Amino acid sequence: MPLIRQHFDGISPAFVQDVTRRLYPIGRGLAIPFDPPLIYGLNGEIHFPWFSFWRNNPLAAERLSLFVTIVDDVLSQDPDLEDSRFVILDFSAPSPKQPRELSVVEAKLIPRLSDARKSDMLSVFAEGYSGAVAEIREASVVDKGSAVDKGGDLNQLGLFD
Repeated sequence: MPLIRQHFDGISPAFVQDVTRRLYPIGRGLAIPFDPPLIYGLNGEIHFPWFSFWRNNPLAAERLSLFVTIVDDVLSQDPDLEDSRFVILDFSAPSPKQPRELSVVEAKLIPRLSDARKSDMLSVFAEGYSGAVAEIREASVVDKGSAVDKGGDLNQLGLFD
């Protein structure tokens, strides 16, 4: 919190506003929730900050480009946000044993992915997600069987399940 306070100390926005959640479709009935924290107006410009709090393994390289490309896609669909100043306030730690630091990343400086590369990366994510869901379902069937053996409710997980 001190880093956030330091960043916003002295800023007096004309307005602060919530942003409605949107879903970004990535295929096969799967959508990523896009839930930005806020926008604010300052000096006649709309500011769109995104807060990143990775303790380690922060977004970088191609994963950062994918994120910024997706956010750009979402912002471009909203006339009120398409011209906003998009910055990433990265509160990651440089290493696991060091304290968090604030790095302000201007999204306009991050290279965007081509549509083909974006589709490839999202396809890999969707396949991984589908595989994880299938694995969880399989494990759930096994767990439900044991719940029946214990006299439990099939639709209710136990305290230690």
